[in-house]
Order: sequence, then structure tokens, then C-alpha cells
Amino acid sequence: MPFPGTADHYFTRGYMRRDYFTCVFLGLIAGALLFVWANPLYFTYDSVIPRDFSLFERFMSVLYTLFFVFFLPFFAAFRKKEWINWGLAAYGLMAYLPLWLYPAQELIKGDGAKLSSMLGALVLKTIYNVMQAPFAALSKLIGDNAASKVVYWILPVAIFWPVIFKIIRFYRIAYLSEQLNPMTTSHSAPTTSKAPEKPEVLGTVITAPVTAQTPAEITRKSAPVRQPDDTVKVPPVEPEEKPSIREGNAPKRVGVRAPVRPVHLGVEAPEGKKPEALEAGPKKEESKPKSDEAIQLGAPKPKSDEAIPMPPPKPKADDVIQLGAPSDAKEEE
Repeated sequence: MPFPGTADHYFTRGYMRRDYFTCVFLGLIAGALLFVWANPLYFTYDSVIPRDFSLFERFMSVLYTLFFVFFLPFFAAFRKKEWINWGLAAYGLMAYLPLWLYPAQELIKGDGAKLSSMLGALVLKTIYNVMQAPFAALSKLIGDNAASKVVYWILPVAIFWPVIFKIIRFYRIAYLSEQLNPMTTSHSAPTTSKAPEKPEVLGTVITAPVTAQTPAEITRKSAPVRQPDDTVKVPPVEPEEKPSIREGNAPKRVGVRAPVRPVHLGVEAPEGKKPEALEAGPKKEESKPKSDEAIQLGAPKPKSDEAIPMPPPKPKADDVIQLGAPSDAKEEE
């Protein structure tokens, strides 16, 4: 057996394919010759000779028709054995030769007859009689006219099935390649919702420069903005009085730091609002210190009815402090 890929391998494959063609073509001729052996022909080129057909001849005629006209062309096309179909087509084409090439009667009979025309007419008549012999027994089933035309169906059927199967395979391969291709739209990832299309901007778009924002602006932008009706009105704060301390003759005032206003989110700053006129509230009696009243510093003076503890009297400088136990008065006298 030749090695695959070599010249002998391809030559052997081509030779085997030619064997398919030759075997089919010669098999059809051999089968037709079995029907003309020792039997008078029913269909002849000039006329039809009536006769009876045995049961075996009818069975073989039906089997020959089913196998070579219906089964073998379909099976060879399905199995991609095209050389079998070409052998059938060559045999079917040979059946048309007597209809196309048979010479005229003037060339066969009479004074103008030619030997080549007579030999050609004899060969064409033999081809016609042999090829019509397998279908003669069908005349009892489908009639003489239909039985004599069955042989002409071999050529179109042998060409029809290969063409049909080639078209079917072409579209099947195209369909499978489209289904297995991951780049097709049918295998793409499904999208649940389409993003809204942005309107196309016409003309030139000019954007303003972006400036840095202060922390106060960022806080105001992040906080929810209230409507003017919902703003909280803060009453004005009255200035607090500063207590004064008099040291000596000139009074001295102590400075008090103004309270810091808390910042609340969502409350509009009073600086950005327009001042509103408020009604005058009740006046507060101002308590001013009297100018003629002096503020005494130091410990408060005791009242007249209160007893004031006094320390023991200090001895004078010229007094003599006696040491030791006191002596009695009698002794002093």
C-alpha cells in the first residue's frame, strides 16, 4: 500500500475512482445483456414485438429499475461517491445517442446508401435494443409508452442528486460556521438596558475655567438648600453691658468678648439676608451706677452692736518683763 501524501498514493486514489466509474458503467451493460439472452426483444428501434414475461423476468426488471434509477444515484451522492454518479450519467447519456445520431433513411436504403451509415445505424439500433430490454417487463405494469422512457431518466437523476447534496452541504456548513463564530451578534453578551444616547453638541463648546472653592462654599453646596419660606428667623442680639470697676477716682471697664454665632447647616447666614425691620420691644431700665457713690475697697466695717475681738495689749518698751513664777502681792509690800 503506498504511503499517504506520495505521488503513488494520489495515483492509486485516482485509479480507484476511475474503477468506480468503469465498474458502474460496465455493470449496467452487463445487467442489460442478461435480459436479452435467449429471449426475443420486446422494444426494438423500428417497432414493438409483443410477448409474455415470466414472473422472474418481471421481478428482475423491477429490481434493476429500483437499484440503478432510484437507489444507486441517491446513495452515491449521499456518500460523496461522485464517480459512481458519473458512471450512471455516462450510461444514461449513451441512451440518447440513437435519438441524436441515427442516420436518415436515404443514407441507409436506396441507391445513395453508404456503408458507414449502415454500420452506424446497426450499432445505434443495438444500443437502443439492449438498453430498453431491462424495462420491457414494466410494460405490463405502467404501459408501453412509459416503460420505453424509463431509461432516459438515468442521466438527469445521476446529475440531480449530486447537485442537490452539494447545495445542502454548502448551506449547512455556512449555518454551522455562523453559529460557532463567537464574533456574531447572536453570541454577543446580552444587554439588559441600553444607555441613553447623549444629544449631539452642535458647534464649538467653550468651558469656563474652574476656580478653587473655599471650605465654606463646599459646605453650603453639600447642604440641602431650603426655600426662603422655610428659613429660620434669628432675633437680633442686644449688646451686653460691660461692668465697670472704679479704682480710685477713674472708673475702669473690663472688656467682654462678643459671643461667636454658631453655624448651622441649612440655615442661611444673616449676612446674606436683607435686614428686616423689627418692632420695638419693651424698654429695659438701665441701672447706672451713681457717680457720687464711692466703692470702698477692703474689709467691711463692723456695726456698732457687734463685738470686735481685740488682741492682747503689747508691752511697752520700758516695761520689764519678769521671768519665772509670779510672786504674791504681800511679799511685794
